[in-house]
Amino acid sequence: MNSAYPLIPVVVITILAYFTTRMYVWWGIFSQKTHRMFWNVALLVTFLVSGLLGLLSVLKVNYKLEIPQYDQFLRWHVAFGIGMVVISFFHLSWHWSYYFSLKKRAEGAIPGQPVVPNVQPEWEKVRYLLFLLGALAMINQVVFIREFLSVLAGNELVLGVVMANWLLLTGWGAFHARKRIQPDFSLKQGVSMMIALAFLPILLIVALYELKFLLYPPGTITGFGAVVMGVCLLLFPVCFLSGYLFTLLSTLYSWSGRKNLIGKAYAIESLGSLAGGLLFGVVLGRFFNSIQVLAIISAAVLTMGSWLIWPRNLKKRMVYLLPGLLILVVAFVLRPDTRIKQILFPSQEIILDRSTPYGNLVVSSQAGQLNFYEDHALHFYSDNLALSEEAVHFAMLQHPKPEKVLLLSGGISGMLKELDKYPLEKVTYIETNPAVLRYWKNLVDYASPSEPVEFVRSDIRVFLRKTKLVYDVVLINLPPPTTLGFNRFYTDEFFRMVAQHVTPGGVVCTSLPSTVNYAGENALLLNASLWKTLGLHFENRLLLPGEKNYFLASAGPLSPAITELVDQKGIGNEYVNAYYLDDGLLAQRGQLLMGQFHQVGKVNRDFYPYMFLKQTDHWLSRFQVSYNLLVLVPLILFFVLFARLNPVSMGLYTGGFSSASLEITLMLAYQVFFGSIYLATAFFFTFFMGGLALGSSMGRKPGKMSAIRVFAVVQFLLAVFSVLLPLLILLIDRISGWGVPAQLLFFVLVFVLAFGIGYEFFLASGLQSPHYSVTSGLNYSTDLAGSAFGAFLTALVMLPFLGLVYTCLIVAGLNIFSGVMALSVRNHRIF
Repeated sequence: MNSAYPLIPVVVITILAYFTTRMYVWWGIFSQKTHRMFWNVALLVTFLVSGLLGLLSVLKVNYKLEIPQYDQFLRWHVAFGIGMVVISFFHLSWHWSYYFSLKKRAEGAIPGQPVVPNVQPEWEKVRYLLFLLGALAMINQVVFIREFLSVLAGNELVLGVVMANWLLLTGWGAFHARKRIQPDFSLKQGVSMMIALAFLPILLIVALYELKFLLYPPGTITGFGAVVMGVCLLLFPVCFLSGYLFTLLSTLYSWSGRKNLIGKAYAIESLGSLAGGLLFGVVLGRFFNSIQVLAIISAAVLTMGSWLIWPRNLKKRMVYLLPGLLILVVAFVLRPDTRIKQILFPSQEIILDRSTPYGNLVVSSQAGQLNFYEDHALHFYSDNLALSEEAVHFAMLQHPKPEKVLLLSGGISGMLKELDKYPLEKVTYIETNPAVLRYWKNLVDYASPSEPVEFVRSDIRVFLRKTKLVYDVVLINLPPPTTLGFNRFYTDEFFRMVAQHVTPGGVVCTSLPSTVNYAGENALLLNASLWKTLGLHFENRLLLPGEKNYFLASAGPLSPAITELVDQKGIGNEYVNAYYLDDGLLAQRGQLLMGQFHQVGKVNRDFYPYMFLKQTDHWLSRFQVSYNLLVLVPLILFFVLFARLNPVSMGLYTGGFSSASLEITLMLAYQVFFGSIYLATAFFFTFFMGGLALGSSMGRKPGKMSAIRVFAVVQFLLAVFSVLLPLLILLIDRISGWGVPAQLLFFVLVFVLAFGIGYEFFLASGLQSPHYSVTSGLNYSTDLAGSAFGAFLTALVMLPFLGLVYTCLIVAGLNIFSGVMALSVRNHRIF
């Protein structure tokens, strides 16, 4: 073992967890019994894991056994042992009186049923806390999504896990709170909970990096089970508290007004989310890293809290204002974000760390080599000579006289230098993250090439849609379709656009990771899909295996005699030449791989991302996780819960599912048409919350139609919206060249969808239990549970397997069914 044991990280994380559950007891969220039960289980788990791994060490030493991954097991043994020691001190503090004869302080009882207390005058200020809760929840959610995707190099599967956990844990907190409302609640207590909600994410993000390094050091792949467990554990303190606070604050708000104001409380919270999303999308997400964003929010919460508690006493307010100022100083002067990221880049020096609209960009230096990471995934590195020569010359040599070249990524790795070997008129260079072009000249020893290079800071597909230029050669040097964001560069629709910008006889080159001499089933299906998709738009195709599998396509002839072409054109190369390559062997390997394709490959499309599915299945197969099982379990749970709900809760459950499902659909469509969803996510959430706020605050005038019938009609209208959505997305595709106006149409559709969901929530609030806390907790948790299943199943099942149209039809069918069930109710109230 060369690396140090994780003493400080384990101690800090364990104490943080204990502090969280202890605070939950103080706030009345957990009972003392639940708190102790949790830590009893934690002590048992740490004891068993540490003891069993210690026994494994004994067997290895005594019997000279060779145990795979033993060093990793040893680190876990020590880490769990440290955790066990820390937890044992917690238990000692509980039983201090047993050893030292000290009296234990009696605890007050916590109410178990909803009660109506004496209304406190300060409860009128609860609406400010509701607004703050919405803003905090929105910003925390976006920041956590960014960090999990960045640390885990995640795709939409990780995003689905994060979203599902966020919604389920928040719903759990709201449901738990329905019978644990504190009648002696004080405004100061509420502010302290808000401060914890603002500050906890900072500590949890630090814990995320430490745990990633501890359990899965650099160079190893994080298992899917570890992703699910880690996301759940790290999100629990924030999400559970957030859900609890909504039920608590909406109940107190109703008590203060002496009538059911849950719908209005939902509107205020949604309005806060709108403000938080707008603030993040316009300012915070663009100019600050995650720790700085959370520090700004923590300071704002401390400032607002001091004003709520001591509106006229500046001296007392300094108790909160000074810590807020200290947090800002630490975040902006010491820059802990970069220091934390350094944990995952040992032996490398981070020279650039930027949050961009397209992802988190990190550039590190190692032995003179520059590595460019986006969301912790290595995209390329400087001076990669062999790869650059193959990626350029395999395609350039096919054209008799190339003059104009479109280079899609890879210029920094050395492809621009290789293009300089040809007498070109123009090179148009685009990166998937335009921010790369903004910083790379300051980092790389850049010498201006002889041919004029046009650096375009635009999304690739947006550029192709707008430009009228045509090129002799198009070099596509992009990461494989591990995410839906990259899959859009390997689809039928994308190659149709590329074909429109290629001269007659022009050459297109794209690539996939090398399969060497043996291709597994998923790799074969992946390569076969790309081969078949290219064949829809180009008459001739050629596959050349090298550092990658290079796919060449053209309307003209293509030759595998690479070294012969090099000699004919007099190109001086280090690797792509007759001394390094054998034309016959190169052609033979390509033919051998193509011979295994047969007709098994399917066409890859924007809304049927077959290659993304195969990549995801390949990733899961490394951990013996079946994609089918991953899909089947949530599907069964969804229908089991669906069948147990009353008609009103079923409507909310379906509404939550519809909102998440259709919002995910719109977000993925936006990504296909306009590029990265990284920053646009905040705007989607913002407009969605704006629709919820307006819908839930509309109210309803008495009329001939009963509330339950109006509730059913709303669900039928959501079904109509679902059916029309594919047509509306197709319309936006036709006008996507308009730019910003076309993008705004996506946000308008999200707003309309959310308005219906918000109004549905308002109606349901008057149809459930007369107990405010029960109604609030039940409605909110049901809505979020439906949203969790909608987000996960849509992103991972319905859209990839069924496509856009069938996904929307399924959502419509669920709304029609729940609407019919609502119409079957005769009484206006369910309980």
